[in-house]
Amino acid sequence: MNEKKIPVLTDMVAGPEAGGPGPTVAISDDDVLELQDRIATEGYALMERLLHEALREMEANLFADVIGRLRAELPSMVDDVINEHFSELRARSGNRR
Repeated sequence: MNEKKIPVLTDMVAGPEAGGPGPTVAISDDDVLELQDRIATEGYALMERLLHEALREMEANLFADVIGRLRAELPSMVDDVINEHFSELRARSGNRR
């Protein structure tokens, strides 16, 4: 396998004395500020998108958990309420005789 050397940001910053290729263009302070703004803006946009995706996934998981618990517990609760209600009615009917 032929492995090519791909320069990374640290090579570019280190310059030719560190063995990496040096910068070939001069960058003004305004260019650096513009790059910082663009990187920050796109970074925040990425973070917001990832957070929204994570929240949607968590919401879907919570919804599934709640529906599962409701399916498991609701029949028993309904049964308990019906039995309690009719037990009270039977008890009242028995007291009237």
